[in-house]
Amino acid sequence: MKFVHKFFALFVTLLLMHAVFPEIHGLAHSTLEETNPSEGERLTESPSMLEFWFQDPVVLHAESIQLKSQSGTRIELEDTRVDPDDKTHIISNLNDELPPGSYVAMISVIALDGDIMEENLNFQVVKKEKTQQQTDFEIIQNYPEDGEITDGSPRKMNLWFNQPADITAIGVFDDRQQSISIKEPVMNPDDPNHVIIEFNEELPKGSYQVTWYARPAASEDISLPDTIGVFYFAVDEFTAIQQPSEGEPVGSAWFASIGLKQTGYWLFFIGMMALFGLAFFHTVIHKEAASLKRNPLSFFLLFFVFTGVVLVLVAQKSELESLSFIQFLSLKFVWIPLLQIGLLLLGVFLTKVRLLFFAAALLLIPFITGHAAYPRYGGYFSMFMNALHLMASSIWIGGLLGLLTFPKKEEMKKILRSTLPAFSNWAFVSLSVIIVTGLYMTMKYVPSYTIESFWKSEWGKTIVLKMALTLAVLVIGFFQRRLIKKLTEKAVSKVAKRVRVEIIYAALFLLFASVLVVSTPGSAEQGVYPAIIEKEDVELDVRFSPLKLGLNVLTMDFEGEPIEEVEVTLSMPPNYQVNYKAFQVEEGVFKLTGNLLHAAGTMNMTVTAEKSNGEEVEFAFRVVIPGEMRFNE
Repeated sequence: MKFVHKFFALFVTLLLMHAVFPEIHGLAHSTLEETNPSEGERLTESPSMLEFWFQDPVVLHAESIQLKSQSGTRIELEDTRVDPDDKTHIISNLNDELPPGSYVAMISVIALDGDIMEENLNFQVVKKEKTQQQTDFEIIQNYPEDGEITDGSPRKMNLWFNQPADITAIGVFDDRQQSISIKEPVMNPDDPNHVIIEFNEELPKGSYQVTWYARPAASEDISLPDTIGVFYFAVDEFTAIQQPSEGEPVGSAWFASIGLKQTGYWLFFIGMMALFGLAFFHTVIHKEAASLKRNPLSFFLLFFVFTGVVLVLVAQKSELESLSFIQFLSLKFVWIPLLQIGLLLLGVFLTKVRLLFFAAALLLIPFITGHAAYPRYGGYFSMFMNALHLMASSIWIGGLLGLLTFPKKEEMKKILRSTLPAFSNWAFVSLSVIIVTGLYMTMKYVPSYTIESFWKSEWGKTIVLKMALTLAVLVIGFFQRRLIKKLTEKAVSKVAKRVRVEIIYAALFLLFASVLVVSTPGSAEQGVYPAIIEKEDVELDVRFSPLKLGLNVLTMDFEGEPIEEVEVTLSMPPNYQVNYKAFQVEEGVFKLTGNLLHAAGTMNMTVTAEKSNGEEVEFAFRVVIPGEMRFNE
């Protein structure tokens, strides 16, 4: 039992290390794609319902949508339901019309992996005549134009609006993000809609960014936000806007998701998988009825499962404080773990059907944890592969525990001679299944990445460490199979020592599995889908350099096709959207520069190209930017 004591000491040490690290809550693993009303919208009449569209199906609870006025008064909603024709569409009906005022809809839904997603939607209801002016206010034209390469330095900038405007702020920055000296904006006395801004200096060659803030001059409503605009131009030649040196970034924790919920999953996995694996070992591999009797180890592992479930539920209840106890119990992420504990208890006491009850409890795991349930990650087939992964891991882990828990050392050689070859074969099959299913899920969850994006992400680092552990176990298994053929006293001792090492690896393996459950695969993903597209006999190759947060250069190569003008629209759910005109740097090649990729997550990009004959061709792309703090994911 010395090893059990050592293992328990190691486990307590790791648990204390968990306590030292405060849990950092990442953003939820789903995306709010669209809302109605939209964020910040000013409505001229009360909406009859609130609508929300998510990237994936979500689970509702009694307090999923709450509507409050600007005074904090809660407004009762008739009902909140999932659209039966679209599981990603949530609808909340209003009982009464909303009077003019500001409102906030507080959204709290549960993603398919059990994480809580919380968002706020702000909108206003105003009188029609009050909002008309803001709705119409817009810029009509500017010089230099967006995406224009001028011959020589311009002396001034010109902005034309559809009504008189006050420029509240404006800045011009060169390709090293240094401010350019300009004079105060002046209204053209002959045209009050025309604003002139003169330069105090001659502009060197290169690219420039102009950012302006403006509002209607006649507006007296101070609640109206400024209209913001950004455009780019270049003098003589296009250059990439560069990030000034700001020193080395501050390093972040390797595993920021470590915390209460992750610790709970770790204990849950250890207990659940060891119970099933031990039952499988004694029923299928060792095949001795006496070994099926209840023993203290089963209750010890059951205590692990119970403690893990309690920790996870405590973490979830802290995020859903407004729910009553009954409402909380009605969530599948609550009652399924409780059902699993019930199945395990039945299995402990009903020895003849123990394996069946333990298997049922194990196979419920993909329904409440992990990413396999997401349609974009494969849905039911990925859940099947995840179940195979769990069963194979359990057989390996349970077999190791089974080998170490034979009661008498003098009987070990005899038992190993009959049991170890069979377990060795099962372990080999299990590890093969673990590798195949693990590779499938990795490629399904992260179809495109770079070494940098994969290693910098918490999810990627965890996968690499799991792969390293699996490789180490394969090496141990190779030498273990050689020792099986000659079970001398010395060989038995070596086998026992290596099994103890594998048990430690198994505990770490499950630790990394618990980290994967609470981290986001998208943080490792990086790519443009598709990278090359052909439409109406026009081929377009797009490249971001670099494809990560910060300043970027977007290159669009039309393979020599005579394209006159290119406009790029970048959007990110639920309401972010910007439009740019691209610089033509050579025949068929256009570029953009600036802070194009402003947040980690998935961005939609539409490239509209105007051909020489006036026809327009539209290309749609999906851009995935790596990073831990996913925007709305």
